[in-house]
Amino acid sequence: MTDAPDTGRRVGVVTGATSGIGRAMALALAARGDRVVAVGRSPEKLADLEQELAEAGPGGEHLVLGLDVASEADMAALRATLEGIGRADLLVASAAVGRKLGGRSFPPPTAELPLGDWQVMIDVNLHGVFLANMAVLPLMRAKGDGDILNIGSSTTPRGLRGTALAPAYAATKFALAQFGRDLDAEVAEEGVRVRTIFPGPVETPLISGTALDGPFGGRIGDESFTRSLLAMLDFPRDMALRDPHVLPVPSRSRQKRGRVPRIPAEGET
Repeated sequence: MTDAPDTGRRVGVVTGATSGIGRAMALALAARGDRVVAVGRSPEKLADLEQELAEAGPGGEHLVLGLDVASEADMAALRATLEGIGRADLLVASAAVGRKLGGRSFPPPTAELPLGDWQVMIDVNLHGVFLANMAVLPLMRAKGDGDILNIGSSTTPRGLRGTALAPAYAATKFALAQFGRDLDAEVAEEGVRVRTIFPGPVETPLISGTALDGPFGGRIGDESFTRSLLAMLDFPRDMALRDPHVLPVPSRSRQKRGRVPRIPAEGET
């Protein structure tokens, strides 16, 4: 589908839009009447998403783009597309990799982590977010308004902490958190809000088949998490939401299958 000039509708850009949080958010934005620019890499999944977006709500004119967030050229193409539309009101940067690199279901110990796996996570989880932010930022600054939601991670029930067997993933999320704080400090007075969201385990393909919910005692439904993101967007413009952590409520059924250990409070041993 080709781009069309600005019609006054809000334009929401979603990376990682063919799966998990990104897909749920793209459909939710379409359902509320936004024009969605969805970015992904799988032609088959993009074709399915295009149909789902058309059925999600009124308005149509959504765009599905086969682009790689880790590619500077592809993100330059995204920026050019948005300039053709004439606006970008929202970015949800949710593209990420966390496991199954090289065909493995579980990550190797740090001492055995291949440089290629480390590099892929840096390229997608960190460089990709930076490039996507830079694709929308000029239009938001010119308008004096915009929201950027970068999806981070609460790697433990106490928030973003180091996690064994996930050095690359954790490192990218730590770096992403500080990047978001610094960028927000630079552009907040221009009307652009940059927030990094720290979710606990969300029911997505990224964690399917893993035990990542063990320390949390449960998972967040992808639709529930999407509703929380939409609520954050409705915060008044004169309010700030700093480092929001969105954690699951422990599930009694999960606790019955195996007692969820109590997580000590700060300062406890």
